[in-house]
Amino acid sequence: MADSDKGNDAALEWLKKKTDKGQKAEYQIRAEMEDVGNKFLRKFKENPLVPIGALVTVGFLSVGLKSMYDGNRVRSQMMMRGRIAAQGFTVIAILGGLFYQGMTALKETEDDTPHEAGLK
Repeated sequence: MADSDKGNDAALEWLKKKTDKGQKAEYQIRAEMEDVGNKFLRKFKENPLVPIGALVTVGFLSVGLKSMYDGNRVRSQMMMRGRIAAQGFTVIAILGGLFYQGMTALKETEDDTPHEAGLK
């Protein structure tokens, strides 16, 4: 437990040094320079299934509401069930993307840190 705390402190040491000097961290600078369109494109490239799932959900909802307005109960009910399925797909895509990003970050961290066995 103490070894992992030392590793976390060492990993965040660069942030403390920059903050003490009054400098902003690199991720803060990038976030301030990025506009909404570029952020959307970057996020879309990272996990394209989320915006696609959101658009499919909106499509099902729109057709379902139109069917409800027209009085077609069977089609309206079918579209609302499709909407629920599309929402479930979107949530699974979000969780899958977060898991993938977490595993990628963990792998990069393991690759960047030197192993103690190699140092001795």
